[in-house]
Amino acid sequence: MWRARSANGWVGVVANRHSGVGGGRLKVERLADALGRRGLASRICWTPDERAEVVARARGDSTCRCLVAVGGDGTVAALVNEAPDVPISVLPAGTENLFAQHFGMRDCPDRVAATIASGRIRRIDLGVAGGRRFTLMAGFGFDADVVFRHHLARLGRSGVARPTSRVAYVSPVLEASLEYRFPALRVRIQDPSEESVLVGSTAFLFNLPRYALGLPFAPAALDDDGRLDLVVFRDAGPFRMLRYLWLVFRGVHLDEPGVVHRSVRSVTIESAADAPVQLDGDPAGRIGADRIDDSAPFSVGILPSAIDIIVPEHPRMRYA
Repeated sequence: MWRARSANGWVGVVANRHSGVGGGRLKVERLADALGRRGLASRICWTPDERAEVVARARGDSTCRCLVAVGGDGTVAALVNEAPDVPISVLPAGTENLFAQHFGMRDCPDRVAATIASGRIRRIDLGVAGGRRFTLMAGFGFDADVVFRHHLARLGRSGVARPTSRVAYVSPVLEASLEYRFPALRVRIQDPSEESVLVGSTAFLFNLPRYALGLPFAPAALDDDGRLDLVVFRDAGPFRMLRYLWLVFRGVHLDEPGVVHRSVRSVTIESAADAPVQLDGDPAGRIGADRIDDSAPFSVGILPSAIDIIVPEHPRMRYA
């Protein structure tokens, strides 16, 4: 639906009413009002079909100021995967909001409207894995298994995603610790300057430096350097994972002999057995020699300067 039609331009509002602990509709209403006070119309979208329609409408339309995601990191990822050609912004309404935190975007509709009206544009990279784009990270192995379990619990019998919180991850973590088998992952770096193979139990490729709880898994990762930060944890088992997590919390994991860090442009990942994949905290399929859909290694790469975002002029970043 349209709100506050204006000759000053319009903003597409891509919303997820189920993000975080709910309250998405109220945030959208407040954002639309705040944009209207600045002379900007709002085109509000709640469904995937509406999202695709508003992204298509924005293409080549000079009156579209931007598209703004109201939700968590999954909502941002869904918008990015529509391949918009206008800038995007975010009103965080999710559990972690890592993308918004990284760029100093605050949980305040009026501030977001002010940023959209007068903020500055930055061009950043995106990752691409298995044909899907990601803003934050791709994860393979144990952490992806936790993501799959949390997703299934969130859907429940209804098949409709319910609001979630950090507490909701406790049970999936415990279940994965008891049941995940830690198949070996083969990560082949394909950069011309370095072609090598790493073997581990869990692997990540980061476009931005932080993971859940703001943990600095890849503290040197930059959003505009045309590269991804690869972090591979070699050793398997739940107790090893807990130890690695403790080292990440302390910020010393990259000094650990069992952890490998590389800056890469492209990798392929294979597994001898079924292993899950997550992108930006959402399930993204599975790899493994015993799967029919594993006809080729799973490829992960970088899309340099892939998207423009509107950021605050003077951001107050929670995560440096």
